Amino acid sequence: MKDRRSSDPGSGEPKPPISSQEGRESVPLLLARASRVPPPASDPGAPRRAKAAPRTAAPPLAGVDWADPGTVTLRLGKAGLLVAALLLLVSIFAEVIASDLPIACKIHGHVYVLPNITRPAELEEMDRRALAAEADWAVRPIVARGPRLAPGEERAPLLAPGDGRGHWLGTDRDGRDVFARIVHGTRSYLVFALAAVFASLALGVLLGAVAGLFGGAADALFGRVVESVSAFPPLVLVLGVQAAVPTPTLFTLFFAIALTRWPEVARLVRGEVILATTRDYVLAARALGASPMRVLWRHIMPNVRAPLVVAASMGVSAVVLTEASLDFLRIGAPGGAASWGETMSQFRDASSAWWLLAFPGALLVVTVVAYNLMGEALRSALDPRSR
Repeated sequence: MKDRRSSDPGSGEPKPPISSQEGRESVPLLLARASRVPPPASDPGAPRRAKAAPRTAAPPLAGVDWADPGTVTLRLGKAGLLVAALLLLVSIFAEVIASDLPIACKIHGHVYVLPNITRPAELEEMDRRALAAEADWAVRPIVARGPRLAPGEERAPLLAPGDGRGHWLGTDRDGRDVFARIVHGTRSYLVFALAAVFASLALGVLLGAVAGLFGGAADALFGRVVESVSAFPPLVLVLGVQAAVPTPTLFTLFFAIALTRWPEVARLVRGEVILATTRDYVLAARALGASPMRVLWRHIMPNVRAPLVVAASMGVSAVVLTEASLDFLRIGAPGGAASWGETMSQFRDASSAWWLLAFPGALLVVTVVAYNLMGEALRSALDPRSR
């Protein structure tokens, strides 16, 4: 059959295609607009093209995908880890940074190595001026002052930073060097916090694992104990324990703070254990006759390690903040011990001595923020859903 649109029924000859202009075939309107060649730039009627913006150097943080929360969290976590490592180094080498005794010295024909750590009795009782005058040679720390007044050392008045007497960050109301007390306070805070977190982890893992694995009466008893302990704010509970003890010591403070941290860890472990007990490999191990403790240790605990690492990192900052609050109230560390909170508490009696609050307070904020950032980065990195 012949196409009626392409041939004349009278002549039988095909008609030429319809054209808008002679010698050109018709093109659909949309294609014609798309294929239109732009007029040359010399044409006065041609539209002007926008000039390309000049290239500029990429900003320093152009490689950071700030729209991705995981990238930002990871980078902030690395910064927090760096700060935590620096604080740990300061706590380890506190005597090298600030001490009233030299790192090594020779006096009266005897060589002493690390007397600022061993604290020999013959040097401990010597006047510091006499020791410096009679020593044949001595390797002194960066700041030749300790957190307490040394024998023979004059009690300096309340001095501001940069007074020209060798006190970089000034002195407190008792004439002690603020820089030395901050440096040695770093050690006491980190050691205390790590020990308290370790104790709370041990107690929380034990009780939470037993409650989650056995269930029943053990789980019900666990729930009531956790509810009872969690009903009190941590600071109030620590104050109650300290007030109930006839003679509060550093051990009672350690016990009270560890007592406030274990319910959070126990709830976390209990939830992870209950979730892991529904896995096929755990059911298979129990069907093969594995004991509950073997199932807990070999098959369940590896899944709990990642949340425990995050809880430990976040717990350090919480313990440091709690201890500083107790020291600020002057019911924490024993009198005379180097402490950030105790130095800040002196600002209440000397409101013009701003350095007593500014320097230890800034270090406390940096420590808490650093460990929190590190904990958030660990949580994001160890979460399988974020991969």
